[in-house]
Amino acid sequence: MTTQTVNANIAWNLGLDGTGVGVAVIDSGIALVDDLKNANQTASRVVYSQSFVSGQDATDGYGHGTHVAGIIGANGFDSTGAGFSRTFKGVAPNVNLISLKVLDQNGSGLESDLISAIQTAIQLKNTYNIRVLNLSLGTPVFESYTLDPLCQAVEAAYQAGIVVVVAAGNSGRDNSMGTSGYGTIASPGNDPYVITVGPPTAWGPRIRATTSLPLIVPKVPRCSTT
Repeated sequence: MTTQTVNANIAWNLGLDGTGVGVAVIDSGIALVDDLKNANQTASRVVYSQSFVSGQDATDGYGHGTHVAGIIGANGFDSTGAGFSRTFKGVAPNVNLISLKVLDQNGSGLESDLISAIQTAIQLKNTYNIRVLNLSLGTPVFESYTLDPLCQAVEAAYQAGIVVVVAAGNSGRDNSMGTSGYGTIASPGNDPYVITVGPPTAWGPRIRATTSLPLIVPKVPRCSTT
């Protein structure tokens, strides 16, 4: 489990559970589930939601964003009680979540929408105390990070004081291009100003095929702890 991998329980014992901190999740949206409410279930901790997908509202039609939000901030409400042998909590179980939807019901989206969502997270930083920006998605690398508009967008977030966490990708040590597995990290995970996260296990990669560009390919949840 992610919480065990990062020793989250040590932080919890010190009273560090994300209270007052905002995490922006750029993904497929976040469903308003019980695990993402406050401790007494009176209000959602998803404090802001916006869709950048043309013609769609901010609801999660794909499920990936809600999964990611649970890893970040689930409080374990729906796995607590007599009928459960284990409670499943996120890393920061009292954090506030800012949902910025860029992926549709098929898990695809436009890079331009992703850049707009990053810019919105920067604008909302002081309003919601956004300290972390999570992107469990990416797009193939076609140029240096110094020229890539997506990489420049995440660097702007970094310069604004936001920690940017990005999935490494799903290609693993793919050698189909004769690179001995190198050069498989997706953009913007290839940018040195972000924290790029890979899997904590030896499970093999699952690769999603895209039909056209520019598309964002969400990372399969089991291959990312972001």
